Amino acid sequence: MEGSPRMIVTNKPGASSIIANNFMAKAEPDGLIIFWGVGGQPTSQLTRADETEYEFDKFVRIGTFENRPAAWYISGDAPYDRIQDAMGGTEEFTYGTTTFSATVELMRQALNLPVRQVLGIQGGTTGFLLAFDRGDVDSMISGSGWYRIARDRPGWFTDGYIEPFAIIADPTTRLQFNGEIEPPDDLVNVRSLMSEEHVRDFEILTATDGALYRTGFLPPGTPHEVRNLFSDALVRAFEDAAFIDGLTKLMGRAPDELIPGPELDEIAQSFSVSDLDGAYQRWDPNYESPLN
Repeated sequence: MEGSPRMIVTNKPGASSIIANNFMAKAEPDGLIIFWGVGGQPTSQLTRADETEYEFDKFVRIGTFENRPAAWYISGDAPYDRIQDAMGGTEEFTYGTTTFSATVELMRQALNLPVRQVLGIQGGTTGFLLAFDRGDVDSMISGSGWYRIARDRPGWFTDGYIEPFAIIADPTTRLQFNGEIEPPDDLVNVRSLMSEEHVRDFEILTATDGALYRTGFLPPGTPHEVRNLFSDALVRAFEDAAFIDGLTKLMGRAPDELIPGPELDEIAQSFSVSDLDGAYQRWDPNYESPLN
């Protein structure tokens, strides 16, 4: 940034998600405090409406370069290796989830998949690995599994114990060599198999894994000329090969495509909490809207 301003990084216990969002929503819009991390997302406004004191689309975004490499994985013993092979199939396979997944239900109907959800399966990387260790289900989605599985369960990919079934991540996410395999040539992003109508709902339901996953933002009301000081500096940094090399070492992989602040604002404002609520109502029969 011009003038090389001094920046103090503060790690606050519990300062993620709702706590951070509520704090930032009340902060002064003077450009003197920014948030960087997982936050500023819409889901909590529905699932924990009584705790949220922010509106996700009111934050002023700086940018993002790190999406979740979300992918759907399936057991090597399952009847299908890739999602396109399962479309219209008659042999059932199971999907493990803690609670009913509207995203999986959307894919089931949109792509005519013979998948049955098994509820009560712990999420996160630990739950994912345990479920496949025990053979509880045939498939699960993992946000960080592409790199974590190769590290925590070496041989699973190379031995065919599990297969990458489909890419769930935003198309700007770069799946790279994970230490065991490259992304297979026939591994497709599910969006490429859907109608525009289904893609719209899919993007809304998975926005927190894509452009709105790990972002930088400023309090609501921050002037755009102030935001642009941060966002433009980030754009310039991404033109510096030495910066990219250093960032790659810190992340353990090359960053995803940079989405600057103004463009990220457009993404955040391209749908509303009501749109997300509507998508849940369409694809989750058990969902009870807090907006009604």
